[in-house]
Amino acid sequence: MADYQQWEESLVAPIIRQAQQKLMSPRKFHALCQQVIKSTGQKKLYFYPPPSELLDVTNGITIKELRQFFDKLANYVSSTSSEGHRVTLYLKRVRLRLGRVNKTVVLVKKTRVCQHSPKSVVERCDPGRVSRPRESAPREVKPSREKLEVNPKGLYSKAMLYQDLPSQDLPTQPAPIHPEMLSTGGMKVEVEIAGAGMVGRVARLRINGKDVAFKAFFDPDFVWQHGPWAEIPIGIRLKYAQVTKNCAEFLFASQDWMVSEWIYPDTNPQFRNNGITYEQFAAQEGLTQLNSLNIYNYNPYNIRLDPGGIQKEYWGRRWHDFFRGIVFYLRKVQREGLKSLTPYLSKRMITYLFRRLIVLISPWKSDSIAGMEKR
Repeated sequence: MADYQQWEESLVAPIIRQAQQKLMSPRKFHALCQQVIKSTGQKKLYFYPPPSELLDVTNGITIKELRQFFDKLANYVSSTSSEGHRVTLYLKRVRLRLGRVNKTVVLVKKTRVCQHSPKSVVERCDPGRVSRPRESAPREVKPSREKLEVNPKGLYSKAMLYQDLPSQDLPTQPAPIHPEMLSTGGMKVEVEIAGAGMVGRVARLRINGKDVAFKAFFDPDFVWQHGPWAEIPIGIRLKYAQVTKNCAEFLFASQDWMVSEWIYPDTNPQFRNNGITYEQFAAQEGLTQLNSLNIYNYNPYNIRLDPGGIQKEYWGRRWHDFFRGIVFYLRKVQREGLKSLTPYLSKRMITYLFRRLIVLISPWKSDSIAGMEKR
């Protein structure tokens, strides 16, 4: 396991070193990652290991299990639009007999509270399925009879919840789960949908009592000034330069999700002793100012919640960003239909977009418009 992890980390080590020394453009970061993917055949790349306080060796949840769990959690978070939705998960790695072969799998016990009554559901980890809770009458907790799909590499089933898959993707014979396996607890993961922005949806995760922000990207394949190909290298650069005074600290990521420090409403930069402000760093590096118009991307003490949009300043940048944004929304409509634009037709969002257009035409008015937004 340790050898596999070291090999996996070594794949992206040269990219991370470059991203630490100088802010890398989304196109360059994407190109370097694609080179690694094509040369190694590795479909998933991971940047930085999770901190040890998010792991639980007692229940068999190490770096590898947590990363692969997050790969499936990203599907669930990005497709769960109910802000405030909560679910509690218990992860445990066990050995099961599948046919004539013993396999190591990760079991997930899921509990959630419905609008009308409490409900508890027990499920098995399925590497290709993230399943949404069925809205039905309360029922007693019992082992799920859902099919278990085994990792082609013969390691274990990797993740949780549900996602509809064709029936032919599932084996015909489910493996039995002994009740004792389900009654021994597991690593507790609390998930709460916090909200969504233009490029992704954020959930607050509480793992082993520690809160982190988990962001699942809507269109991770699109390369532009937002999304994973921009926010991951930004996070790496700011983390290395200790720009943490008024910005949430980047922790670790993959190609379609990112984990960062959870900023509370009462978190005050005056009491964050380590690091420098983004404004200090931007002046040294010639970077863009933070978008002060989007007040929902800050806590009440003006701590930036995510690094989206930060880049080198250059002539014509605002117009280039504007047209790339149009392409992003056209892709969204093509993928999800016109109804996908409904959240952007609210009075608040239309007002915000109108003010962004004013700043695009007259950049010198950004400070005065930002003051109007805060009032």
